[in-house]
Amino acid sequence: MGMREEVEVISSVCENKDIHVLFENNVDYMMQSCGDVWDFVKEYYNETRQVPPSDLLQTRFRDFDTVQDPAPTIYAVNRLKETFLDESLRTTVRKAAQFLQDNQSGKALNTMSADISSLARITARVRDLDVTDVDDALQYFEKTRQSAMNGDIGIRSGIAAFDLCLPMGIAKGQLGVLLAYPAIGKSWMALFLAVKAWQNGRVPMILSLEMTEQEVRNRIFTIIGNGKWSHRAISSGRVNNDEFKEWAEGNLVDKPPFKIVSNDGGSEVTPNVVRAKIDQYKPDIVFIDYLQLMQDNAGTSSNETVKIKNLSRELKLLAISEQVPIIAIASATPDDASDLESVPQLGQVAWSRQIAYDADWVLAFGRKQNTGVLEVAFRKNRHGFLGDFYIDADFDSGKFEEMMDPADLL
Repeated sequence: MGMREEVEVISSVCENKDIHVLFENNVDYMMQSCGDVWDFVKEYYNETRQVPPSDLLQTRFRDFDTVQDPAPTIYAVNRLKETFLDESLRTTVRKAAQFLQDNQSGKALNTMSADISSLARITARVRDLDVTDVDDALQYFEKTRQSAMNGDIGIRSGIAAFDLCLPMGIAKGQLGVLLAYPAIGKSWMALFLAVKAWQNGRVPMILSLEMTEQEVRNRIFTIIGNGKWSHRAISSGRVNNDEFKEWAEGNLVDKPPFKIVSNDGGSEVTPNVVRAKIDQYKPDIVFIDYLQLMQDNAGTSSNETVKIKNLSRELKLLAISEQVPIIAIASATPDDASDLESVPQLGQVAWSRQIAYDADWVLAFGRKQNTGVLEVAFRKNRHGFLGDFYIDADFDSGKFEEMMDPADLL
């Protein structure tokens, strides 16, 4: 597969000595025919900090003939990348077609998803920036100012303390995590943030893995109603149709889309599925409820820790590549089985701490038994400040109000 292009790449780096171009373009995955030669080049470089001369390669590998007057290294790498991707995609399509002929459409889809996901690393590139490049900094400041003037800033939550901690809002490419023990109100909090984004003219997308789309919609109607609809009443259908239509005319019609995606049919949901839905609906913000019920793109690991580690990286890369914020709900594991009310720490993410490491910010919260008071704290924040606050949540009326520390009210 692409042997001529592989030889061209190795010849180019031996001539030009810019081995960093190969390292930053992930050529390891593309060296199929000349992998042994490339391994030798890396070993030689690691030992001597020099790129071996081409005649040494020809002495070491008798069947390896270098190219005379090779092209610039980056040009050769790009040609290798094009050939590798083209042939890999053709192989993927052939495998999927064979599964389809055998009436195994599920295997065909999984094969294509897994292969395409692995190929994404080939197209990814690292980026460089020089701190002393003043012109580049000034261009960035101007672009940021223009974005703010045009209203193209991060999404605000409407919660003063939350927005204070994230001065630029929930921005494109961020991975956020809502962390709490079971039955605290994680899903409600995510939907509240989604509604606030929608009310500010943004398009949210909820990926629900534990509730049907109708159940999620009932909660959204409750939150938008802000006291007009009882969640218990709307969930049991005890709503006057004419009254609902009148309310909908003023609150839902001519508003941005608000998409709910569920796996009520029982299918596996992976980051590749999320990517497909992002391409389909073009949301401004994505919520995943919840992380531990997802499957990673490979879908082959039975180890939950490995799965969450893979998911963490895949979701972070997805947020960056699609330039959309992704907020994942994650369960926490208590240090003490009897303590399910406190605000969990960063290292208490169920199965793996990796998602907490990869996330741009982690918002953890707890709730005292038989109350609606949520104690909320930023456990991590790359884009602002750490802080805590309280929310008085009435889940039946859909009202969420920021409040003082309850201890201050005594």
